[in-house]
Amino acid sequence: MTITVPLLKVAMPDTARAAAAQVLGSGFIAQWAKVAAFEAALAGFFGNPNVAAVSDPSGALALALRMAGVGQGDEVIVSPMACTATTMPIAAIGARPAWCDVDSASGMPGAEQIECRVGPRTRAILVYHWSGEVADLGSIRAMAARHGIAVIEDASEAFGAEHAGMRLGHSGSFATIYSFQAVRHLSTGEGGAMVFTDPAQCQRARRLRKFGIDGGSFRTGDGEINMESDIPEPGLYLPMNEVAAAIGLAQMDEIEARLARYRDNGAFLMERLAGVPGLDLPPRRQGDRPGLWTFSLQAEGRDQLAAKLRGAGIGCQRLHIRNDRYSCFGTMADLPGAARFESRTLSIPCGWWVGDEDRERMAACIRAGW
Repeated sequence: MTITVPLLKVAMPDTARAAAAQVLGSGFIAQWAKVAAFEAALAGFFGNPNVAAVSDPSGALALALRMAGVGQGDEVIVSPMACTATTMPIAAIGARPAWCDVDSASGMPGAEQIECRVGPRTRAILVYHWSGEVADLGSIRAMAARHGIAVIEDASEAFGAEHAGMRLGHSGSFATIYSFQAVRHLSTGEGGAMVFTDPAQCQRARRLRKFGIDGGSFRTGDGEINMESDIPEPGLYLPMNEVAAAIGLAQMDEIEARLARYRDNGAFLMERLAGVPGLDLPPRRQGDRPGLWTFSLQAEGRDQLAAKLRGAGIGCQRLHIRNDRYSCFGTMADLPGAARFESRTLSIPCGWWVGDEDRERMAACIRAGW
């Protein structure tokens, strides 16, 4: 049957198309004023001015790890229940993932699962917010502080999510990375943002995203390269371009309404699916509010439920698989929580495109059994 309610969908309003066309005709398409304006809008959204827009969120993760002191042969504690875009940057900088187990209900680790993996080579903890649900940041940050380890969050699927009443990226972690890839809550086609607690680290990231150059002194008034402008720390090439920034900026006026629809659909599904035999709903802590990229379920007979939903025209996926399955990381770890979560997890749609009739049909389909 044709999928009529897709799991994910691109949001690209007419205002974004018009903004992109304006930039394309302006003659200024590399990082410039639109990027700065988009960063300012994101700063207002997060409640934190320390934002650096980038072209590649995985590259941004690699850069954040390097900035946190992770190098060749070091270890980064991370759950295998994550996107490959989260874990591959660890290997890309020559470090190793130290796989930690997860809570089998949430698919995310808490401080206890992470702390038992701390070792002499641990340099960072990479926290992945599964499908927009919020990890137990309070306990993780407190444990990391005791050990003097940096916490980096991958909030690619959690735009608009909150911990303790503040949006992810507001404060508390070394860095929080967002993705604006095609089907995220906010899309610029490709791209993302790095958000820092420390303003000095944000300024450092703004240099390192473009080879490490100081944009304020790199060229003289006549446009020549300034031979007195040094590059003390080598960087990458990750600047967001003006077209992507214009597309993102054009959506900032409507993003709150878009996110409200995700939350409304999520609240509906939480209510209507409560108590369904063989089904577990995502656990949540008071004061946290998820971003709900998808609505994440745990189901006995998951594959049978998925087949039924697809037969009814409803898109669904496991979303991600254990990343320690990939041979580039070596052998799989013995992680019973991750094994159970992977065998039962299923994501269903809850985005802006899911109408009232769609969500009623989804809930009825699941409540009828599988």
